[in-house]
Amino acid sequence: MPSYMERLKLIFIIAVVLLLPSLSIAAPHYGATLSIAALSKEPSHLRGAQLMLNYDPQKFQWRQFNIYFDGGFSHFWTTNKSHYTDLNIYSVAPVIRYTFKKRGLFLPYLELSIGLSYLSRTRIDNRNLGIHFAFQDRIGMGTSFGTADQFLLGVHAVHYSNACLAEHNSGLSMPLVLDIGYRFS
Repeated sequence: MPSYMERLKLIFIIAVVLLLPSLSIAAPHYGATLSIAALSKEPSHLRGAQLMLNYDPQKFQWRQFNIYFDGGFSHFWTTNKSHYTDLNIYSVAPVIRYTFKKRGLFLPYLELSIGLSYLSRTRIDNRNLGIHFAFQDRIGMGTSFGTADQFLLGVHAVHYSNACLAEHNSGLSMPLVLDIGYRFS
């Protein structure tokens, strides 16, 4: 019998998979982004990677602004401790992107996002994260390119925090994360 937390994770993933495609009747875009934490601040010995699946319904656009959705899995680990050394994070978030140019070989953009996250542990390294729930705050920049703008290179900063919903709120901060992505349709 799965534990309460395993059932909660499963319900979260099923809700994301079922909800996102139903938001639009237009021809959507799907993609994936792999990110590597290049620099960590809190804690400083944190390393890790993210795999984010993107869904863009092509419905929420205004001028050069666009809203798309991503959901994904992150795995982080510390390199300086023998206990509390790894952490998995499941997240879902809307992302607001501003693209500077509508046409061209390279389409530079800025984006920001605030989403919801589930943390597999409440401690990593010497940090007490408080609870399993956290907000994911992200700001980034990059460019899309290719014949159909299907490739993406970028950087972003990300912070996880429970926003003082618990007594402890140490949070995690990575000010430099490298992104490489591909849009399938």
